[in-house]
Amino acid sequence: MTANQNHTPLPTGNDITLPWHLRLPKPLEKDFRLYFRASVAKVMPWALALVAFLIVSAMFIESRISPDVLNMSWRPRLFTLMLTGGCLVLIRKPQWRNWLHEATLVLAFAIALTGNYLGAIVEHPLAYTFFFHTPLAILMICILIRVPFYAALISSVVMIGCMIFSLQLSSGRQPFEPSTLVLVSLAFTSMSLFGQYVYERLLRQHFLSEHVLFQHRNELHSANLVLENQATVDGMTGCINRRGMESRLSHLYHKLNQNNPDAPERITLMLFDIDFFKQYNDTYGHPAGDECLKKVAGVPLGMVQSDTDFVARYGGEEFVITLTDSSFNDALVFAERMRNRVEQLGLPHSGSRVSQVVTISVGVACSDGTAEDGAQLLKMADEALYQAKGAGRNRVAMMSNQGVVEMLN
Repeated sequence: MTANQNHTPLPTGNDITLPWHLRLPKPLEKDFRLYFRASVAKVMPWALALVAFLIVSAMFIESRISPDVLNMSWRPRLFTLMLTGGCLVLIRKPQWRNWLHEATLVLAFAIALTGNYLGAIVEHPLAYTFFFHTPLAILMICILIRVPFYAALISSVVMIGCMIFSLQLSSGRQPFEPSTLVLVSLAFTSMSLFGQYVYERLLRQHFLSEHVLFQHRNELHSANLVLENQATVDGMTGCINRRGMESRLSHLYHKLNQNNPDAPERITLMLFDIDFFKQYNDTYGHPAGDECLKKVAGVPLGMVQSDTDFVARYGGEEFVITLTDSSFNDALVFAERMRNRVEQLGLPHSGSRVSQVVTISVGVACSDGTAEDGAQLLKMADEALYQAKGAGRNRVAMMSNQGVVEMLN
């Protein structure tokens, strides 16, 4: 990119304009509700504890004002206190949290309606204060224990309506009391709903930002996996290339030397090459040689089973198989079966001096011996392979734990 070219930054989500009604596309709206519920669940225990404290404090104040008032209010108070405890239990059960907002609204309606009930039946000069339960319940669902804006709006309208209806049923009020209560409640409601609207708008914007960034991270991770795959996989045979092999082998040895709980019990390495492969290319041509490499590589690729085992193309016609947590005897059986299966492929090889079909020679070494790292283990397997080729090829040789090369009969 030249200096005079404009740089277009990646979108962050902050440049997405939310509609005034706050609604998102259906899949995003569903995810946002889960996100909203999770954010509420973090603060809800403290909010409910505050609600419970206020209910208990109200009962204490009522007992100081008049025992007769307490005799009428303690049952509704206890009911709302039990609902508060139920909401606390709901939070502790992850499978029940889908009902979190509904339970909060039930608690808010219980607080508002019990206030209306007490305000209508209690005969006391301060009985009108019970009607303030309604704006306090609206304040609770909008500010203290937040519910989605539209649920809060509808619930607030219903609560105000119930309060006005209860005021009409109550008698003995001063002329200004009902209108004052309604105006104060409307003021509380409008401010609470406005605060909830702004809060939810900001929360939705933050959710969109995180959603967009999450998509970017996924795309980047996928791109990195593709690049890593291209960098560490041999395109022709499908095996890991030499760079990937050295990296994986080094990682396995690092865990082994650090006594990592995930470390393998041992590492067994096999190095094999195709016998007289140069003569194969000279006889049949390089395209046929490439096909031969693919078919031979397919044998060990079809035999490895563990996620930590792998097959790598070391270079040219040489391949490496790394087995973890297999005993040395099992690894030798694996090597002999692999040699036999390659021979049974029956790929014609008239240029070979050991057989009329393609064969391989294998060297095997194990980390139980003197190898302190992957490079030494590879060197030991290479020495065993050299001895196998010197002994006539088409055979398996192993480097024993004593550092002696032995041919497998």
